[in-house]
Amino acid sequence: MFAYYELAESAARAAGVTIMPYNNPDAAGYHEISTELLLRIAELPNVTALKISTIDVSIIETMMLANKEAKILAGVDTVTVHAGLAGACGGITGVGCIFPKASVTMQEYVSAGNWAEANKISQAMNSISYLDAQPLLLEYLKFAFGIHHNDAEGGLRTLGKKLTQEQIDDVRARYLLAKERLEALGLAE
Repeated sequence: MFAYYELAESAARAAGVTIMPYNNPDAAGYHEISTELLLRIAELPNVTALKISTIDVSIIETMMLANKEAKILAGVDTVTVHAGLAGACGGITGVGCIFPKASVTMQEYVSAGNWAEANKISQAMNSISYLDAQPLLLEYLKFAFGIHHNDAEGGLRTLGKKLTQEQIDDVRARYLLAKERLEALGLAE
């Protein structure tokens, strides 16, 4: 692993603003940063939070046990509720761009410790949240966002990889299922 701590430290000092380093090994294709290194980075003066994108929420729990003051944000939509149980103070969600009311409401329930209600919303979004942990997450979520705003063609314009017809059909089906479930909860806007 390259000198990530030194990079984070110099960025935190030079930026002139607060920063939130982001650990997303699965989607970015690099080795995950160790819990020990993440804890060191969390203590840098201009680091206000860390975004931890993993389905292994025990990393968040381990970090919170070591530093109760750490501000950890979940970065994988499917585990937002579980990350809250582990001590995360919030989440940064791709699906929130498509279904903001549902995502915000779910996070409010997590923050209030209303796990049953938060889990209902998480389960309603599960079909589309799954896409957030995939290597093509940006392409998938951009297409779903396009469908949601009646601009599916716009959602296919990307500088990244082009989606196959099979992927397009899968994203559309996942979006429609999530929308149907969220409509039943009054949270599809």
